[in-house]
Amino acid sequence: MRPPTPDRRASLPKAALWLMGIGALQRLGLILVYGPVEYADPRSYLRIAWALAEKGWAGYDGTRVPGYPIFLNLLGRDPQALWLTQSAMGLAISLMLFWILWRATRDLRPALAGGLLYHGLAAMVLFEANLITETLTAFLLLASLLALVELGAGHPPRMRHALALLCGLLASLAAMVRPLFFILPAIYLPFVWWLAGGELRERIRLTATYCLLPALILGGWLLYMQRAYHTLAPTAMGGFHMVQHTGEFFELLPDSEAPIRETYLRYRDQRMAQRGSQANTIWDAIPELQRVSGLGFYDLSREMARLSWWLIRNYPALYLRNVLQGWIAFWKAPVYWDSSALRLPALLPVFEAWILASRAVALAFNALFLLLSLAGLLWRPLRRVMAGWPPLLAATATLWLVSVVQAFADHGDNPRFLVPLQMMVVYVVLHALWALRGRLSPREVGP
Repeated sequence: MRPPTPDRRASLPKAALWLMGIGALQRLGLILVYGPVEYADPRSYLRIAWALAEKGWAGYDGTRVPGYPIFLNLLGRDPQALWLTQSAMGLAISLMLFWILWRATRDLRPALAGGLLYHGLAAMVLFEANLITETLTAFLLLASLLALVELGAGHPPRMRHALALLCGLLASLAAMVRPLFFILPAIYLPFVWWLAGGELRERIRLTATYCLLPALILGGWLLYMQRAYHTLAPTAMGGFHMVQHTGEFFELLPDSEAPIRETYLRYRDQRMAQRGSQANTIWDAIPELQRVSGLGFYDLSREMARLSWWLIRNYPALYLRNVLQGWIAFWKAPVYWDSSALRLPALLPVFEAWILASRAVALAFNALFLLLSLAGLLWRPLRRVMAGWPPLLAATATLWLVSVVQAFADHGDNPRFLVPLQMMVVYVVLHALWALRGRLSPREVGP
């Protein structure tokens, strides 16, 4: 199949079909030689999914936001059905990135490059086979960005209100799948106001339309968590997540906290000996911590939060050191896969080479994103490019704010937190580089 001729609007459908055909053939081949992979996280999602299916909301335990368990139930908790659905979402992500870059540049070359990069990055494609939230989250994030792009594309007023409502819905659903993205509707809010344009009354109406579903879905969820679990947070696990940070220096707790302190340190030492890191120690230690403290699961989470805040207040430099390390780790572009799921061991060198090459590409895009976004603060041409297209600025703001928030909130598997946002990085870099390349002047870059 020959690639479509660039720079011709008539070639747009052919380009999209060409992109989808490549992605479909790739996934068909992958299904023949690879199998679904289940890590530790899916056990908790499947447990909640079973509980919701059997007992309704009475079976919900507050340990995860319910988006992914509900998604699992819709697919019958079948790993093969989940893989096929997530593969279809992967094709849709590729197509959405293609369309966003076409909207931004009016050129098929960067649009096709972006779509093909999704198929080329092993981290993205192999995650589709994993029973875990990344592909669904990436789909919702890019779909919300697409809705934001279309909001500024000159549609009739009724369509613009529908797009604003859809953007708020998609951003809220992303948060209900991964709680890290509870901040996403707030990040988008000023850009919705910006893109609304027009008279003040219409701008207020459009922005209010956008805010409606985040207020109902996320606000309602926080109210439910406060009433059911006495915590104003997306889950009841906040105290345990804080120990991912403070566990690094848990020995500094006073002797009055010795039972919890010494129990945790014993588990931490064991994990350090096995894996060289204390990350995720808390999940193994919870049962014994409950026994020595006499606290139930939720009370123990609140107690760990209290102890963690004491450590952060008294040793802020140690906490901030972890924050910096977590922020750096966020950009490391990992690839999660399982060689034992490969049905043809002879293909192992091929997969290893693909993973190595695609990780190098992802790291290069991450470095370019950081360089370009920081340069935009000082270099006027780049600043004009970003200011001329609000969705580009919205994507940049999302990446920066999420990278900072995750570093302050958790110190576990930080590199994995970027995976749902990796294609947003690709979008920002390709759009900025293409505009700077002179294909469009800064004042032409816009919806």
